Amino acid sequence: MSPTSPHHPRARRIWRLAALTTVALAVQACTAGEPAETTANLPAQAGVLLESTASVPELAAQSPTANEAAPLLPVYWIGENNGLLYREFIPVETAADPIAAAVWAMTSAEPLDEDYYSPWQTASAVNTSISPDNVITVDISSDSFASEVSADVAGRAVQQLVYTATAAAASSGQIASGSPSSVRLLVDGKAGFVAFGHIGLGALLHRDVSAVAPVWIINPQDGSIPTDRTVIIDGSTMSTLPALEWRVRRVDGAGVAAEDVPSGSAPVEAGTGSVSLFEFSVTLEPGTYLVEVFEPSPDGSGGGSVDDKLISIR
Repeated sequence: MSPTSPHHPRARRIWRLAALTTVALAVQACTAGEPAETTANLPAQAGVLLESTASVPELAAQSPTANEAAPLLPVYWIGENNGLLYREFIPVETAADPIAAAVWAMTSAEPLDEDYYSPWQTASAVNTSISPDNVITVDISSDSFASEVSADVAGRAVQQLVYTATAAAASSGQIASGSPSSVRLLVDGKAGFVAFGHIGLGALLHRDVSAVAPVWIINPQDGSIPTDRTVIIDGSTMSTLPALEWRVRRVDGAGVAAEDVPSGSAPVEAGTGSVSLFEFSVTLEPGTYLVEVFEPSPDGSGGGSVDDKLISIR
């Protein structure tokens, strides 16, 4: 399918971003703690691994600018193209229990980036608790497993929940960032459920390092509308390469010569454990752009792992 087709995912993203820009400009014109045992139940109407936990710590400090209208919680999604996990920060109506709220959003919300998806169905209830030894118990309703998926997708979905629950625990301060944690997954209050008809849930679950995308952009998020023309792009990577490549392409039909497309190399700096970080900045004229960060290939074609975000500069 051509990227210019109205049914192509990227075209839908561009049109969605154009609508967001219009709304933002209209609004602008009109307006010239300690880890502890916690329990909570989050009903659906409330609002919008296996070993290797220690090697994939949660980078809790790296989050987008907070939205004052609603708390932002980390939610992991599955990439359409590679089946690997990516994180976004999603606004929720309530975060009295951040873990339950994030898990519920994982089953009910839509990813900001249309390159991502979730096989979960909306859970009618989510209960969580944390033990003193950082075991997060998630009790989720069986209706969330209603999708028919392959065994591979089922495994990714379970990891999606594990990453989301542990990220929410770390970002809310209920577990120290980088501390080992695990998830006990109950379904309708019982152990031993077979998730999506494929994955037995009898044992403790841990983060699986192989489930995470090797490159992903943390800031800006897809659909962002930066107010500063100098945009800082940062993210994380599991790559062992010394640098990643990037380019920023204008996609609103303005017509930019290939030699004028901003591009460059972003050094990779050691982070925590096996996770490394990258950051670069680029100054852009008003317009809509696709920011791409990717692993370079030996022939220079950029055929390695890639993540992209659609942004608009006012």
